[in-house]
Amino acid sequence: MDPNIIINRVARLARLDTSVFDEVRDDPAELTPSMIVALVSCLLAGLGSFLYWQIVPSGTPDNAFLNAFLLGSVFMAVIFAVMVLVVYVVMAQMYRVEMDLYALFRTSGYAALPLALGVLAFIPVLYPVFAIVPLALVFVMSIYAVQAVTNADSTQVVMANLIGFTVMVLVLGIIATSSDFPDAPIGAGIFAWIPKI
Repeated sequence: MDPNIIINRVARLARLDTSVFDEVRDDPAELTPSMIVALVSCLLAGLGSFLYWQIVPSGTPDNAFLNAFLLGSVFMAVIFAVMVLVVYVVMAQMYRVEMDLYALFRTSGYAALPLALGVLAFIPVLYPVFAIVPLALVFVMSIYAVQAVTNADSTQVVMANLIGFTVMVLVLGIIATSSDFPDAPIGAGIFAWIPKI
């Protein structure tokens, strides 16, 4: 695992060079680096949520570091993995498309990169941009990631991603508003600001 190669691929993806997905698709050694990219991106989104709570004028909820940064980042990473699994199941069961699950995780790990923009969510007035835009970019990047792994029709790829993305947003929204954690929202990125129900 060469860090320079990973940094190069991350920089290329930041410039919207989607050929990165074709490179990592067939390389079994890229599974760990892609998972690291996804995890670091989720941690940065969680850090942005924590920093937001440090700056927001209405005050910091109890345990913001634990709930917004640590637990929020972990939940975001786990549910992102669930999203990838949902996409795989939809493609395999609903559309009967063959694809390699490991290749899907390799490409999808890099597709999580836009979540890292959430670290800038602490900027007053601009925080909604750095909460919503990364999610939109993840959705778009996920479409490219799945398309790189399969020769399925683009409509099938978009629908599978839409279903997986909906599951991710729904579950993270439920976690963020759960009454089981009354002292603070639990979530990274936009999910740390969802008001309690």
